[in-house]
Amino acid sequence: MAALRRRRLTVAYDGTDFSGWQVQPGRRTVQGSLEEALERTLGSPVRVFGAGRTDAGVHALGQVAHFDAEDELPEARLLAALNSRLPPDVRVRELREAAPGFHALRSARDKTYVYQLHLAAGGCGRRAVEAQLPPLRRRTFHAIPGAADVAAMRAAARLLVGKRDFTALSKVMEAGRSPVKTLHAVRVLRIPHGLRVVATADGFLYGMMRLLCGLLVQVGTGRRRPEDVPALLAAADRSRGPPALPAQGLLLLRVRYGTGPRGLISWPP
Repeated sequence: MAALRRRRLTVAYDGTDFSGWQVQPGRRTVQGSLEEALERTLGSPVRVFGAGRTDAGVHALGQVAHFDAEDELPEARLLAALNSRLPPDVRVRELREAAPGFHALRSARDKTYVYQLHLAAGGCGRRAVEAQLPPLRRRTFHAIPGAADVAAMRAAARLLVGKRDFTALSKVMEAGRSPVKTLHAVRVLRIPHGLRVVATADGFLYGMMRLLCGLLVQVGTGRRRPEDVPALLAAADRSRGPPALPAQGLLLLRVRYGTGPRGLISWPP
């Protein structure tokens, strides 16, 4: 019999037509698609463990996962076979032998998410703004008015960085989970006709990135001021937080492991 081997995957997917990462009965999920493709390839059930659970509609370029299986297939051959059996909206970008003791979730050092915003010209109502999303951005961007104050958004972003209680920027969590996370960096980057909010943290609470970006949009559109951020976090009150932005603008860019320097957040990866 072949020895049990642990493989590490880097996975990209368009989350539009998935009900999130985690397997759910009767629903199409990324984890479920990977497990089905692996079972067809290896001939026996395989459990896949991810670095985190992205919600329905959220995308990824650098989701990391691992699985254990008894096989002797070379990594390159297994990668090709797996991708040939996956649906077109999910692909394994890399497959390799995992280091001893590696676990996709527990070994993660930090994660980087990106939220993509399209700046709409003119139009004051929500529907008028959303109607200006170009066809190639409709699945991966959220539209906001083009008059956003980027300098104010950047000032607010700087006040979010550090080890803080992010209860006000999270959805209801399971009992016993700490609301304290360390946000290493938040950058608001200009792109043609849009913005990208790129954030790296040691972990993200449920809904945290979409709520954080909702706060920055409120600041950019004048509904809050940068100096409101410390009081909002100190209150630790979800009812005082902003509305969460839609899932389609959110992308899991990267999960990092090991002890090397963090370096600068960049785009593309």
